[in-house]
Amino acid sequence: MAAQPSNGQQHGPGITRIAVTGFKSLATKTDVEIRPLTVLAGANSSGKSSLMQPLLLMKQTLESSVVPAGPFLLSGPYTRYTETKQFLTSGMGTASNPPRFSVDFTIDGDLDVGYTYAVKPNTEFDLIQMRIKDSKDQMGWMIDENVKDDYRNNFIRQKTSGSIGGPVSLSLVRHKYFYRTCVIRLSSDSSFDRQILDIGATLDLNNRIRRILYVPGLRGDQLRKWLLAEVPATNVYEGPFESYVPSIIEYWQQTNPRISPSINELNAALKLLGLASSVRTLRLNESEVEMRVPRTFNPDDNDYINVADVGLAVHTVLPVLVALIQAAPGQLVYIEQPELHLHPKAQVLMAQLLADAANRGVQLVIETHSSLLLRGILTEVAKDKIANDKVILHWFERDKETGVSKVHSKEPDAGGRVGDWPEDFSDVELRSDNDYLDAVEEKLYAGKK
Repeated sequence: MAAQPSNGQQHGPGITRIAVTGFKSLATKTDVEIRPLTVLAGANSSGKSSLMQPLLLMKQTLESSVVPAGPFLLSGPYTRYTETKQFLTSGMGTASNPPRFSVDFTIDGDLDVGYTYAVKPNTEFDLIQMRIKDSKDQMGWMIDENVKDDYRNNFIRQKTSGSIGGPVSLSLVRHKYFYRTCVIRLSSDSSFDRQILDIGATLDLNNRIRRILYVPGLRGDQLRKWLLAEVPATNVYEGPFESYVPSIIEYWQQTNPRISPSINELNAALKLLGLASSVRTLRLNESEVEMRVPRTFNPDDNDYINVADVGLAVHTVLPVLVALIQAAPGQLVYIEQPELHLHPKAQVLMAQLLADAANRGVQLVIETHSSLLLRGILTEVAKDKIANDKVILHWFERDKETGVSKVHSKEPDAGGRVGDWPEDFSDVELRSDNDYLDAVEEKLYAGKK
């Protein structure tokens, strides 16, 4: 069945826009639309990862049981910084305007939430402003610790659905990287009840940040056995997603294969890529499991070996495939280099699996250096396997003099064409082919002299 265009409508629930300012090479506001299949491309160190790293800082901070001294847990399972100057844009701050960075989101196409963080005069790095606007508001709200009492109180009452009654004291308190509201109710006997309430828009964003499935470029530990982990019903995975993969496969293996997702979907994906006919888990004891694949594509039940005994491709692709299958509609999946260690033919075929997940409503953000994967995605568009307006390509380019990144965005047309790029992958390949042919011709010509 051909994929139908959405006629310009938003593509289901999820984070539909990310804008970052003042983070590494993203010195000026870099506003990027997120669609079901979003591709980040460009040269090394062009700023692709910098767009997503603020989200990873947020995710690891939310997952931490320890409230950090600043708004972010700088070193965690997803990013590892030791000080803020490692990610704040160099040379952007002044004495009167200290170094800062901002991150803004659009959720479901009609709710905007944004935060700004700065180095304060006493060298602390902290939240200085929170911005909220939705389609129901006649005005946007900008909240910081210095706003007037009536403005702050009106905001809190509106964002808590007017549920605050009686004599109260209202204030904003910073919790992790965002503001919460502190409500103190006074009683006739001079006692008080203190409540901390989340603002609805921030709570909504936090839930989506926690649900991000992140598959990093550094993956594929060749472990012979893995600890079993609980597969959360909420689909919220804390810590490295790769560590859950064997347990998810074990869960699928024990579940009725007619229920989706299932082990059958994973096996079909492995077959498509030409990596294995199937994968299975084997319980070693009450707490450990190993993953096994067959030696051949026509195995018997005794012909399975540990994945540690096969090539790197199986290790590196399993977290990608499991994330694509397990993700729910509206859930953001960020994958770095999904083509890692794959044969060129498999890189092209990977596009089919990405398109399938995007068509289910998953919000995919992939970072790639593969011209073959990109060509595969455009081919899926041309074949009507995915609507062209569900796909967007962002090319990151860094100025050689200033070091500032700029993003060029393209939506492919219905024929899978994207027109001119600042530096198209195909141009690089064509120049490489020409250089090779010129070198061969020159050598052959020289031999005839």
